[in-house]
Amino acid sequence: MRSHSLTAALLLGLLFPTVAWGHATGENYVWLNVEGSGVETRLEGRFEIRVVDLERRFGLDLPADREAAKETVASSAGPIERYLRQSFSIVSNGMEIPYEFTGIDLVEAGDLGGFAQFFYRTARAEIPDRLEIRNRVLLDDDRFHRSLLCIQYDRRNGSDYGEEFTALVFSRSNSDQVLDLANLRGLLRVRDFVWQGMLHIWAGIDHVLFLIALLLTAVLMRKEERADGVPSTATSRSAWQPVTGFREALWNVAKIVTLFTVAHSLTLSLAALDLVRLPGRLVESVIALSIVLIALNNIFPRLREGSWIVIFFFGLFHGLGFASVMGDLPFRMANLVQVVLAFNVGVEVGQVAIVAAVFPLLFLLRKSSIYRPAVLAGGSIAISLVATYWFVTRALGIQS
Repeated sequence: MRSHSLTAALLLGLLFPTVAWGHATGENYVWLNVEGSGVETRLEGRFEIRVVDLERRFGLDLPADREAAKETVASSAGPIERYLRQSFSIVSNGMEIPYEFTGIDLVEAGDLGGFAQFFYRTARAEIPDRLEIRNRVLLDDDRFHRSLLCIQYDRRNGSDYGEEFTALVFSRSNSDQVLDLANLRGLLRVRDFVWQGMLHIWAGIDHVLFLIALLLTAVLMRKEERADGVPSTATSRSAWQPVTGFREALWNVAKIVTLFTVAHSLTLSLAALDLVRLPGRLVESVIALSIVLIALNNIFPRLREGSWIVIFFFGLFHGLGFASVMGDLPFRMANLVQVVLAFNVGVEVGQVAIVAAVFPLLFLLRKSSIYRPAVLAGGSIAISLVATYWFVTRALGIQS
C-alpha cells in the first residue's frame, strides 16, 4: 500500500503542465526575414541558441539572475559573434552578403531553460529570391544536433508566415542549402524528416530499452513445471523456456513490433496534429515507468494473457514521446501531414533496424546456459534500475 501511495502521489504531481514552447533540445534557430523592397531591401533576424550550449561551447558560467547573465553574454559577444559569422553565411550570385549584429537578449523557454538571442541585419540592397545558405552553427559539436532556419515575414511581397515557420532544417551532413523565398512551402523534403525520425529513436535510449526489454522474452515461452510426482496445479509453476524454432520467435517479434507500432503511430500522429496534448513531464515519466514494469515482468511474470494490451497501452505514451520532438517544432506549420508521415516512417525504419540487430543474437543465445540468468534476468535488472532512476528524476522534476 505504501508503494502504491508513493506512485499515486508522484503521478498526481505530473498533472501540472509545463510551459509549452516551440523549441526543443538538440536544436538552435536562425530567423531570416525580409524588409523593404527593391534596392532598399535588407535581411534581418536573430540567432537563438540555448544557454547551456553557449556555456558548453564557450566555457561561460552564467549567473542565475537574468540581467547579470545577459551582461555576461554581452561581455563574451566578440568570440560568439565571430563564431556565428564563421558558421553561418548568406550567399547571393556567388557573393557573400555581410551582416552586422545589432543586439543581444535572453529569453526563457520553460523546461528548456534560457535561450540567448543575437540580432543581426544586412545592409540595404537588392536581394534576389534564391539565396545560398551555409549553416553549421553547433553542428560540429553534436552529430545529432540540427539547426532550423525560420522565416516570420517577407515585407517585400507582403507575406507573413507566423512566429515560427521553418523553411530549412540543417544537419551535419546537410549544411549547405538553397533558400527560395518565392517558393517556401516547397522546401521541406520528406527524406529530411525520415532521417530525423530514425535519429530520434536511435538517440532516444528510453525507447530503445523498452524495445529491448520486450525482445528479451520474444525468444522464450512460458511452460508449466510441476513438482516431481505431484500433478496438482497448486504446486505447479511456470518458467521461461526457449522457443523451439525461428518461426515462433519471429512471430512473437512481429506481434510485439506491430502492437507497439500501431500504438505509437496513433498518438504520434494525433499529438503532432495537435489533437492530443499531455504534459511532457507526465508522458516522459510514464515512458520510464513502462520500461520498469516490462523489465520486472521479465523476471517476475505477472502479465501473461494481458501482456499485449499492456504493450499497446504503453506504446501510446511512447508515441507521445516521439511527438514531443516534433509536435511543437516550427516546421509543423507547413506541409504538416507529409512531415508527420515522413517522421513516422523514419521512426519505424529505425525501430526495424534495432530489431534486426538485436533479435538474431538473442535467438542464437536463447538455449545457452547464460541466457536466462545473465541476459534475461541480468539485462532486465539493469534496464529496470536505469528506468527507475529516470522515473524518479522525471516525476519529481529533478534535473539530471
